[in-house]
Amino acid sequence: MSTADELLQRATEVRADAVRHLTALAGDASMCAIGRSGRSFPAAKYHEGRQSGATDARRALRREPTDAAVDGVLEDVRQRWQQTLSDAEAKGPDWVAYATGGLDALAEITAALRPSNPQQ
Repeated sequence: MSTADELLQRATEVRADAVRHLTALAGDASMCAIGRSGRSFPAAKYHEGRQSGATDARRALRREPTDAAVDGVLEDVRQRWQQTLSDAEAKGPDWVAYATGGLDALAEITAALRPSNPQQ
């Protein structure tokens, strides 16, 4: 299996995990309905961000499915999420949680690029 394929698989796993957590937290309520209620729900927004970050990574990896492109593709996605976090700080805790979740999803995915037992 190529590195790009492994990362795509990892992104799919991270997305599914985020959906499970989001469903457990929000139940049958949509995030839009929760947002309209006026209540802050950073825990759910974090997992919504994880889902979105993993989805962005999946899309990017599908557009550029070569091993040679993987680092640059994922770095572009990470930079967009970093900008989202910078912008979110003025918007409140839900937005910060969302952006942090997106960045964390990318970190989970790119951890697959690093050997689990690096030799020194």
